[in-house]
Amino acid sequence: MIYIFEFLSKELSELYGEDKKKLRTKTVLYGHLGEGRWHTHLQPPLSKEDINKFEEDLKQEFPAEYKKFLTFYNGCYLFDILRVAGKDADTYKGLSIEEQVHLAFDLKTMENLYNRKRTPKTYFIFADSIVKNTYYVIDSGGKVLEIDFGTKKIIKSYENLKIFFCEILLE
Repeated sequence: MIYIFEFLSKELSELYGEDKKKLRTKTVLYGHLGEGRWHTHLQPPLSKEDINKFEEDLKQEFPAEYKKFLTFYNGCYLFDILRVAGKDADTYKGLSIEEQVHLAFDLKTMENLYNRKRTPKTYFIFADSIVKNTYYVIDSGGKVLEIDFGTKKIIKSYENLKIFFCEILLE
């Protein structure tokens, strides 16, 4: 039985085969591009306690699907297209440069980058694509919306987070 987000690591393993590397931090890198660059990476999961503390620290409740995602991966970077935020490291002490570079992008920083006056309070900002000049939110109904950074218009809508990731894999 494949759990809701487990398919991501399975798909990436099939796609990249042996072209992967696991760091001491348990981050898995896929698709070596040379000179220390990797095409994709998945951060290790957070415990339910870590997620609860994370919500407390940010003073907000996360959407249920995003919390479920965090139990599989604390953020990810897919195909040089998508960056999904997670919990930043508590410390960089003892981490190599490679481990530091491949830590989760901080969710609070992500929200600060894209949250504007016109952004509805019910939008949970969790990801972006620098290549597409878009960011992604989960609305109050659980749908994922792709929003153009410049115009703030909704470009595309996905029924849920799993379908969103499936579409990214197909791209």
